[in-house]
Amino acid sequence: MADAGIGDYFISEVDEGTDEDDELLSAPVVLPVVSAVAQPVAVPVAAAPVPVSPPQAPVAPAPTPAAIAVPGPGASSVRPQTAARQASREERLVAALDGLMEHSPDVQAAALVSLDGFTMASALPEGMQEDRVGAMSAAILGLGERAATELGRGHLSQVFIEGADGYVLLMAAGDRAVLTALSAPGSKLGLVLYDMRETAGAIGDILR
Repeated sequence: MADAGIGDYFISEVDEGTDEDDELLSAPVVLPVVSAVAQPVAVPVAAAPVPVSPPQAPVAPAPTPAAIAVPGPGASSVRPQTAARQASREERLVAALDGLMEHSPDVQAAALVSLDGFTMASALPEGMQEDRVGAMSAAILGLGERAATELGRGHLSQVFIEGADGYVLLMAAGDRAVLTALSAPGSKLGLVLYDMRETAGAIGDILR
């Protein structure tokens, strides 16, 4: 290497072609490699098997409760019964007697009496005793049956009594009861007897 002075400065000249300079120029440049931040890798996880329940029979939906009507102001707070109460046998007998008097305006009173003289049902006017009506009806029917049998008239169907103030009609109602009716004077006896037979048949069905 030769140095040449120029004024107060020195310029160094580098000899070209030296081995040392060639080695410096040809040496590889190593740069630091910055490692990337490791990203988490999602590992697939096998899902657990879902238990399958056996098929079930369809469940019927619960019945929807019926709406309850709320009474308005001034309305009665008494609720009607959910189910109609079945009428007793005594109530059905009384209803049959009431129907007889309703369809036959000539019938003033009616009673249903057992063969022993006990009253089962009655629709009598005020002041008339059921016990006396029952006892007389049973006695009259018994006497009429005895008279019909002994006189060869066969089975008794009805007893007809005429008085100054009206009629007393007795008719068998089934095998164990007597239907007694009191009628006013001038009554249409044909219609009265027809209605009594209809009522006696209905009473016989009730007493079966």
